[in-house]
Amino acid sequence: MKPVKPTKETLSRTYILQIALDLLDQISLQKFTMRKLGQKMKVSPMAVYRYFPNQGALFDGVVELIWKKALVFKPSKVNDSWQAQVITLMSQLRQTLLEHPHILPLISTHPIVTKSEFMLIEKILTKLKTKGMDIQPTTVFLINSLTVYTLGFVWAEAIEPEDGGKADPKVMKELQDNSVLLSELLQALQTEQYTADQQFLMGLKALLNGWE
Repeated sequence: MKPVKPTKETLSRTYILQIALDLLDQISLQKFTMRKLGQKMKVSPMAVYRYFPNQGALFDGVVELIWKKALVFKPSKVNDSWQAQVITLMSQLRQTLLEHPHILPLISTHPIVTKSEFMLIEKILTKLKTKGMDIQPTTVFLINSLTVYTLGFVWAEAIEPEDGGKADPKVMKELQDNSVLLSELLQALQTEQYTADQQFLMGLKALLNGWE
């Protein structure tokens, strides 16, 4: 459901971020401008600058909005282990990014920097700690690995190559006919033995198991 347009007097930071995300869903990041955002809201771009000093601050806010949308604990998962809850959170992040593929370049290049984002991470880690997660100095690398894996997986799912990137069936068959190893390796892909969801979960579980 789209947010209801406020009056000029009730224009808010939350509303602006929601509309900015909606606009980014329609156009590429490269085509986004504060002027176009103002036009979409039917207000002057200067009205936006009263809430965000520049476009970079606006983009940081959009990234924050994505994290808040994705990283929400589900009540039905309250009794799950911390590993299972991490898998749920990363799966939600993947689904959120698939809903907003134009955000990928933004969230991939904008690290967590806002106070609200750090508070969100603290809340998540506190919850996971109660489920047995041992917080160590290296925990940040686990979180980063899981996040980067999820981002990379969605990039491969959501972004089509502009040119090339297609295997020649004849070449593939020739390679498989002459290599038992390649034949076994590629069979699962060619027969679509595993769905994208299953592939994603296999990768997540491998990272978590390796970390333990």
